[in-house]
Amino acid sequence: MAGARVDPLGSGDPATLGRYELIGRLASGGMGRIYLARNAEGQLVAVKTLLSDGVVSDVDRRRFTREVGLAQRIDSAFTARVRDADPGADLPWMAIDYIAAPPLSVLVSTAGVLPASAVQWLAAGTAEALVTLHGEGIIHRDLKPQNILLPLPGPRVIDFGISHANDLTRTSLTLGTIAFTSPEQARGEPSTEASDVYSLGATLFHLALGRPPYRDGSDTLALLAQVQRGQLDLDGLPKELTALIRPCLAADPAQRPVPAEMLARFRQSLAGLPVSQGGRRWLPQRWTDLISSYERHGRDLARGAGIGADTPGPGGIRAGLRTDVVPPPDPTRVYTQERERAERERAERERAEEARAEKERVERERALHAQERLREQEWQQELERRKAEEARAEKERVERERALLAQERLREQEWQQELERRKAEEERRKAEKNARERAARARARQQASGPSSASARSASGTSKPASRPEPPRTPPPAPAPSGRSSSAVVWLVVLAAVALLVLWLANRPDGGSGTHSGGVGTSTGATAVGDSGPGGDSGGEGTPGPDRTVLRVGWV
Repeated sequence: MAGARVDPLGSGDPATLGRYELIGRLASGGMGRIYLARNAEGQLVAVKTLLSDGVVSDVDRRRFTREVGLAQRIDSAFTARVRDADPGADLPWMAIDYIAAPPLSVLVSTAGVLPASAVQWLAAGTAEALVTLHGEGIIHRDLKPQNILLPLPGPRVIDFGISHANDLTRTSLTLGTIAFTSPEQARGEPSTEASDVYSLGATLFHLALGRPPYRDGSDTLALLAQVQRGQLDLDGLPKELTALIRPCLAADPAQRPVPAEMLARFRQSLAGLPVSQGGRRWLPQRWTDLISSYERHGRDLARGAGIGADTPGPGGIRAGLRTDVVPPPDPTRVYTQERERAERERAERERAEEARAEKERVERERALHAQERLREQEWQQELERRKAEEARAEKERVERERALLAQERLREQEWQQELERRKAEEERRKAEKNARERAARARARQQASGPSSASARSASGTSKPASRPEPPRTPPPAPAPSGRSSSAVVWLVVLAAVALLVLWLANRPDGGSGTHSGGVGTSTGATAVGDSGPGGDSGGEGTPGPDRTVLRVGWV
């Protein structure tokens, strides 16, 4: 079963560090050693110590103490957390979460390259880890596929052994692997946050194509010269990754995006794809199989399989054994010609077998890669189909809304027209009503003033008209009912006769004395009223003047 390589403890290794029991060695470098350990609760941790022949120097202890302080400041789901530490112990140590997952370098070399969507998913998690590190003022300086572990929930950035706060120290040493080092680091210049961005871009390129972004990486010095000059070879980079990776590999650090911009860009590139944080949605089957194998191996180690026994544990590891130095073998005799020939034939067969196996592996990888590309194309086609369907549905919805809006506007116009028609009808009715009322009032006034008007017209035939008619003193009577029309005619005839009689009396040869017939006075109450002469009131009573005579008729 595949899993992290755990070497047995040596005779010079401690059995415990703090409250942790050491199980085996995970890695050993120039400055430190990392052990696999377990606490009393059965939790696995990776314990990092300093390599020292005897007493730890003050300089190394201060450096390790600073590293512990920096690592304890980081709390991110995309980094390994520090669980415990004792930088003041005789052998300073720091316990970090043990992540039972393969590094990206092992995954690429064993399971092949990744499709573009998986590269974008990994880039988002790694960029988020850099956002956290840089937010605390920490520059990683050695970001590469070996220092990024990949469990199924997402990537984990590890190894802060050569990381420093940018406000505490700067170094002119070229750090990290050359193929993933920024040009300024390769030239011995100070590292910055932009240096980590360049290393991330080179790492993502390696995931997509399985090689560094340079022409030839076999010669270390030639590769170093290419890195220093920024001579990139990006042939074969998928076009959907160019806009994401190319800016990270800018030769000028000022032209590279900051991790926050990268994270926003990566998330934007994933827009429209199904939301899933787990690696099973994004990674190919061969990657998830290898990751699952590492996880099972970690569970076996946590259960203590093989510890303290001579039998191999998971993956054939004798985790509980300690080893001593093996003495060198005795000198061997000279081989015979037959044995040399047999060895050569065996070596040729092995080479041929290896070449055949390598060819088969390459063909399998090509076939798997073709399948991945086919699935990626199918997925893109499905996305385009969904987008087209959504666009069509949106267009239909907009058209329906427009139609409903047009109907609403038409109904509103019809309602406004109906209101205007009703208003006009109401105004017409009011106008007709007012006209009828005015006509009725006119008829009533005409009927009321008819008898007096007739008498005045009869008198005007023999006498001079008054200079200024007197307005009526009383309001006109109400219109008479139709049944009294005949009586009104009789009254008009009577009044006309009376008026003729009065005129006759006034023009008699013996002169008009203003004396009236008693019969006339009692029956009609009409009197002859003369003008008082020039300057007199036309409305006053008196003897008729020499110029004109006015007749006034009153109702008794």
